[in-house]
Amino acid sequence: MSIALQAPGSFDRVVTAKRPAKALAIAGIPVYVYAVSLASLLVILGIIWDISWHTTIGRDKLLSPPHLLIYLGAVFGGLFSGIQVLWNTFKADAFAKSGLVKVWGVFYSSLGALFCIWGAIAMLTSAPFDDWWHNTYGLDVEILSPPHSILALGMIILQFGACVGVCKYLNRTEGTTPFQAKLLRILYVVASASLLTMVCTILTEFLETRNQRSGIFYIVAASSALLFLTALGRALRMRWGTTLIAAGYFLILALSNWVLQLFHAEPLLGPIQNHVTNYQPLQFPILLFIPAMAMDVVMAKVKANDWLKSILLSLVFMVFLALVQYPFSGFLLESPSARNWFFGSHSWYYGANPNWEYRYKFAPWEIQSWGSLLQQMGIAVLIGVLTARLGLRWGKWLGLVKR
Repeated sequence: MSIALQAPGSFDRVVTAKRPAKALAIAGIPVYVYAVSLASLLVILGIIWDISWHTTIGRDKLLSPPHLLIYLGAVFGGLFSGIQVLWNTFKADAFAKSGLVKVWGVFYSSLGALFCIWGAIAMLTSAPFDDWWHNTYGLDVEILSPPHSILALGMIILQFGACVGVCKYLNRTEGTTPFQAKLLRILYVVASASLLTMVCTILTEFLETRNQRSGIFYIVAASSALLFLTALGRALRMRWGTTLIAAGYFLILALSNWVLQLFHAEPLLGPIQNHVTNYQPLQFPILLFIPAMAMDVVMAKVKANDWLKSILLSLVFMVFLALVQYPFSGFLLESPSARNWFFGSHSWYYGANPNWEYRYKFAPWEIQSWGSLLQQMGIAVLIGVLTARLGLRWGKWLGLVKR
């Protein structure tokens, strides 16, 4: 496949070209931009529901309600992106096409739409593969089984495509009204927060509460959350952009947990050791918005080269994450005040022994000595410098996307 890049046009000209833009735009923003942002959110909501379904009900099938919500997000994002490609190919004028990506010498598309289409195809392809896998090997015992890995890759590509799709218009300031700019920022935060939530959810095995007093938590957080927060926050170009995205992650996960617990559900697959009557929430979200605030201060105040800025971003991220999450993990796991609807620490898998001696406290092997923990935090800082530097470069690229 060959892709030819054309010179970008202005936002105003693209939206108001000779084609009937009003039929494809709301408030001067193409409908597909709204669609892919919503699709990005639907996908992660479906995943959160699906994990809760597995820990509460157990019985799984291809067309379970959470799966349908996930596939709806794939269809929604892929379909609207595909329609946008066909519209641009056969209806847009020459000037509008000059700001698009040419694919296979025939089709014209925005870069974000291409990512969304590829992601949607991967997601929908994984569905029959996952059904065959379950019928052949039974229920999954791990999050990243082969079909789930394909699904996860497709979801991340689709959500990243949504971010790129919004960036195309967010970066074109000519002809953009203040209302349009504000609306585009909201859509970008929705897509970016959904992507960050997806990454943290996929890495739950390493980022869960019981790991937050060991080095693996900080190493994985520095390798993933720091990378995405830096990149997505820089592209937004707002004073508290990184904080808004981290707060979006918090709200998506927290609101999903709070709403799910309101609905009745019971286990349908044995063995059942802990009978539950409502959907079980996922773990309480990590307080990423606190280190994100410190990162925003560094981004705004430090006018140094990106390497020095990366060092400072990694340091403040790690220091504030440790200061907040280390004691907070103890509260979530051990305090009776956390065993309620809000924090959800009473949640317990129906197939696990509810009388396990370490249910409400850290097991000895889950707590590292201070010497070992500080050593691994140092490793996390070094990894964080590299991921922050990569994130800054990635964010700069997102800030230049105009196709």
